[in-house]
Amino acid sequence: MTVQKRVVARYLAAKRVKTAGEVRFIKDRGGDHQEWGWNPPGSNERTIDPDYTFDPKNLEPLARVLRSTLMALGHIQTARTVFTKVKSQRISPDGNLGGRGYVQPIKDIRKQFANVDEALSSIADTLDDEIGAVHWHPDVDDTAGDPRERDEVKQIMDDVEEIKNNPEEWAEEEEAEMDAENSSPSKVASLTGKVIKKYLRRRAQG
Repeated sequence: MTVQKRVVARYLAAKRVKTAGEVRFIKDRGGDHQEWGWNPPGSNERTIDPDYTFDPKNLEPLARVLRSTLMALGHIQTARTVFTKVKSQRISPDGNLGGRGYVQPIKDIRKQFANVDEALSSIADTLDDEIGAVHWHPDVDDTAGDPRERDEVKQIMDDVEEIKNNPEEWAEEEEAEMDAENSSPSKVASLTGKVIKKYLRRRAQG
């Protein structure tokens, strides 16, 4: 066999090699580092040590995180909806917002809102799947095997279900109540001042 034929044979043999593994369809984001909200999905399977004990008592912090994540998601979706409807020329002569080191193009802010929306939605889906996973449902006498029925978790999960149905609508209702409570100019100014003070305090602590 000639050298050329041996090279061709090796190439064809390599092409026939099959690699076992999952088939995944990942949307190409074009390598744009700003598209961080659409990171490639993780594996569909986990390797869990059979000797690991899932204590249902530890489900409460996960439930609280899920509830807070959904609340944040609702407010982000509301902010994104409102901000997207604002025409750039009505709020900026140069297409930018901010100042003193925090200038951002409006188009980039919109993209960042989309990233945050997608990231929070993905995290919420992961937490929701985890809380409902079978490994958190051992045979527990006082909960009929469902740790979500424990008193310390049940109310949180009730809140989760309420918000999960429509996070944006939930956030709009919360903000409408806040607007009603702060309808007078003096109250609006006071609320704005409090928000700014909290923001500056967190920046100073960070």
